[in-house]
Amino acid sequence: MTNSHSPTSEHRIPVIVGVGEIVDRPSEITSGLEPLILLEQALKRAEADSGGKLLDEIGSLDIVNFLSWRYQDPARQLSERLGIKPAHAYYGPVGGESPIRYLHEAAQRIARGECSVAAVCGAEAQSTATKAERAKVDLPWTPFAHDVPEPKRGAAFQKPMAVTLGVFRPITVYPLYESATSAHWGQTPREALAESGELWSTYSGVAAQNPNSWLKKRFTPEEITTPTPENRLIAWPYTKLMVANPTVNMGGAILMTSLAKARATGIAEDRLVHVWGGASAEEPRDYLVRD
Repeated sequence: MTNSHSPTSEHRIPVIVGVGEIVDRPSEITSGLEPLILLEQALKRAEADSGGKLLDEIGSLDIVNFLSWRYQDPARQLSERLGIKPAHAYYGPVGGESPIRYLHEAAQRIARGECSVAAVCGAEAQSTATKAERAKVDLPWTPFAHDVPEPKRGAAFQKPMAVTLGVFRPITVYPLYESATSAHWGQTPREALAESGELWSTYSGVAAQNPNSWLKKRFTPEEITTPTPENRLIAWPYTKLMVANPTVNMGGAILMTSLAKARATGIAEDRLVHVWGGASAEEPRDYLVRD
């Protein structure tokens, strides 16, 4: 038996044991679920997916920043709803890298012996929030925390000239990388666009089979890359179908535990996803300062 304090102990080997997804399509605007409920439901589905009882033992909780609603300390409120008191409860800043970073950091906490169960979750309810705003309908959700500062986004980190010229959002900055990398790879713009279309089409084929996806349709590469009234050009070369869709009601969660805990809980070996390693890089938030 390996010592439980050894880095190679089964108590120090992180494994993903449960994944939960939820999509909300309310028939009435006021029956739409708020982000806090989507988070809770996604975590409960992740626990059900694991086949064990783990939510009560969460010692590490990370929540991906959401933009559709504002709460006072959402990590605390979610913990209270779940009846837990995790030693680590974090609601981080806006950042596209945050979900995978939180997963890596949760794995490190298990590897260091700081906790035996960790959760990473995120949710948005922008579809319902937008419809309610347009219809001037008050949602029966947790009161919007107007005294909580709006999360800092691209414009807060960019040079004033970039903001003045309108080149500070992901949709207007990424094309710079798109052009540079395709040129570096020796691709023409048309070849690069075709490659993206093929990749996105593959993704849509997977989404079409997922009951929890927002758009359950497989799009051809041409449907994705060709601008139409329904698929408008957002910023060259990206059409609407090529960029993130924030107007959804969705939640997702991952449960992670140690190999020892998973086996003690009775979770089948073929349900375990080992987290073998991770990597990250810290870049300046101002993209004009990067290499």
